Amino acid sequence: MTLSRDGAGPQRPAAPGARPVGGGNPRTAPDISRQTLLRGAAGALAAGTVFGSVRAAADPNTPGWEGLSAAIGGQVLRPDDGPQFATAKQVFNTNYNGSTPAVIVTATSQADVQRAMAFAAAHNLKVAPRSGGHSYVGASTANGTMVLDLRQLAGGIRYDEASNRVTVTPATGLYALHEALAAAGRGIPTGTCPTVGTAGHALGGGLGANSRHAGLLCDALTSASVVLPSGKAVTASAGSHPDLLWALRGGGGGNFGVTTALTFATFPITDLDVVNLNFPPQSFAQVLVGWQKWLRTADRNSWALADSTVDPMGTHCRILATCPAGSGSSVAGAISSAVGVQPIGTENRTFNYMDLVRYLAAGNLNPAPLGYVGGSDVLPTIDEATAAGIASAVDAFPRGAGRALVIMHALDGALASVAPGASAFPWRRQSALVQWYVETSGSPSTATGWLTTAHRAVGAHSVGGYVNYLEVNQPPSRYFGPNLSQLSAVRRKYDPGQVMFSGLTI
Repeated sequence: MTLSRDGAGPQRPAAPGARPVGGGNPRTAPDISRQTLLRGAAGALAAGTVFGSVRAAADPNTPGWEGLSAAIGGQVLRPDDGPQFATAKQVFNTNYNGSTPAVIVTATSQADVQRAMAFAAAHNLKVAPRSGGHSYVGASTANGTMVLDLRQLAGGIRYDEASNRVTVTPATGLYALHEALAAAGRGIPTGTCPTVGTAGHALGGGLGANSRHAGLLCDALTSASVVLPSGKAVTASAGSHPDLLWALRGGGGGNFGVTTALTFATFPITDLDVVNLNFPPQSFAQVLVGWQKWLRTADRNSWALADSTVDPMGTHCRILATCPAGSGSSVAGAISSAVGVQPIGTENRTFNYMDLVRYLAAGNLNPAPLGYVGGSDVLPTIDEATAAGIASAVDAFPRGAGRALVIMHALDGALASVAPGASAFPWRRQSALVQWYVETSGSPSTATGWLTTAHRAVGAHSVGGYVNYLEVNQPPSRYFGPNLSQLSAVRRKYDPGQVMFSGLTI
């Protein structure tokens, strides 16, 4: 059985005014163009001109832009292309729309990616891949880079019922992936934002509502097609380039090459109950301790997050859980008992799989771009001192600075059954991850200041952060801990010239 989509799914559409690319069918380029580009890249690498963590942007008058445009089936946009370029460089986080890449290349095939990568290496450009464009630090629209936009790649979503595996293009949105798989009675562990690209989510780890019973999305990754900075295409799997597959499982997007297709294992889907328990805002610290207490004995087929939201209406505190259909009432009672505080509001509903996906997305299947600032801390346990620190960060959020969310993600269950060194994602023996997130109103500086305050509030307990919630000016050791040395070795092997740009230097 093959489920096919155009690869765009619910992602943001191509830039208005951009010329059509023939429905994803690349033009056939003369062989000499490809050979010339690849020879140029090889020469640049051999000469050592692309080494180092800081690379110059290509000169605006660099010859060859026209040749690159003619050699690919997609589109090449430069800053002097005016409104088309201004629209194409925008990403989901509007705080970074002021960035100016050297060029934006829209790829429609793996061959396009190979030719663009070879061109970048030959002309001393860093490459910033873009799938969903949701990077916390705007990494896919960075100054002076070649943005390689993968949202028009041909291939879509292909499910193989013989193996129960699904292969997708990198920019496939999470909602489109769920929708296609649900038609076959299958699911995949992902996050809840519907327009996040599959590659960005998976390559950083991929936490979500299925992590306790199915692990991370990167744990389900069985193989990937990757174009290396040299322009060479390889397959990373258990039998081919296994070190690269290890790195792709949680090592962050855009660090080793450009991923053009990913294959994942899937699981059968069922109906689930959703339990939403609202607690008094002042009880957040007690809620956090109770949340972890309940998780310690909860069946792996159940999951829960705890969060606190600060918005113009005030401060809100809740636990949101999913569990097997019919068990919602007993789960609600068990959570309330573990917390030791009676909820001020309770909701218990049964959903089929897709209704649950829509519910967790808060019904917003096409969210509008917005400005936001965020980060995270990984916590070995949620004891009273840690919980008090998190609650104090909520209390310290300056009202009027935007909408703040403090979200607790569990790091247990199937996720923790994988050894810390078995993949690049290192946080397999810790209890929880706290996500700090602020939708900014106006300047993000106040939100950034609060983020510093939040880190300090748990600083005595934190052991690191989650690379999908990347922050500026943070060392890679914060995100990869004991796995950093192996990850760095993989980076040196596959990208010795540091061509790839991800917002983090490994």
